[in-house]
Amino acid sequence: MWFNNALIYKFTKPFDLTAEQIAEQLQTHVFRPCGSQDQMKQGWVPAIPGTEALLHAANTCYLISLKTEEKILPTTVVKEALEEKVQLIQHERGQKVGKKEQQSLKEEIIQQLLPKAFTKSSRLYAYIDVKNQWIVVNSSSANKAETLLALLRQCLGSLPILPHKPEQDLMLAMTQWVKEDDLPVPFMFASDIELKALDEEGASAKLKNHDVTEDEVQLHISNGKYVHKLGLVWDEKAKFVINEEAALKQIKFLDIVKEQTDDVPNDDKLAKFDADFALMTGELNNLINDLTLVWDTPSE
Repeated sequence: MWFNNALIYKFTKPFDLTAEQIAEQLQTHVFRPCGSQDQMKQGWVPAIPGTEALLHAANTCYLISLKTEEKILPTTVVKEALEEKVQLIQHERGQKVGKKEQQSLKEEIIQQLLPKAFTKSSRLYAYIDVKNQWIVVNSSSANKAETLLALLRQCLGSLPILPHKPEQDLMLAMTQWVKEDDLPVPFMFASDIELKALDEEGASAKLKNHDVTEDEVQLHISNGKYVHKLGLVWDEKAKFVINEEAALKQIKFLDIVKEQTDDVPNDDKLAKFDADFALMTGELNNLINDLTLVWDTPSE
């Protein structure tokens, strides 16, 4: 269980529910598969596939999983069926079908096609850390994360959180780090960077596998571009990309971290999952805390 993205949300009021209390509340929105007329269904599923518990606890971190099942109806299929229906009605009546009626016809067609549609499903993971008082969602999409948080809010009654961001402008801070080649420890530059201008044209430059301290990057900065995304290495343990909204993406824990659970037999899937999750949350929490210290330190 290794997150490859991290959208972090900080509690604005103390959160002290126990694992048992949270699990009980999750039962109110357990996942149910799509029925014949359902276009989408969402709900909580066991945090560890193949088990029954909706919540998995390791130390002070509680893992939860949201499952989404959607019916796949290609827009071209719906459009073609609608066009045929509209043409038939217009031929019978001898007059055009209005937009309002077309919308009603479209909805009828969708309902007719839903029972025959294929389904696709996905899982979205998050963990609640009651010690650090934050929620970390394994997603690169703020909209998808908010879907999970909204359902969690329904279950718990309230969820007083805000995105975990620095008070200072992170875009300016990242630009200063690169411009001065002065990145606070325990971080080092990786080889990915994206810069954008703030004017109306919004010229951008995306560089991969590139030394971000070279003259080419400095020239982009001197020409008025700012760092919007920056690849970093944390304490020689993990690589990731951070953007101006403080979202961590493309997280990759290095072997020095993952090999710590090598002594857990792979055939004992539950033990392996538990060990990996405990290790991952411990390291990711340390990364987030170190990053918070860095971006909360005023620039000189």
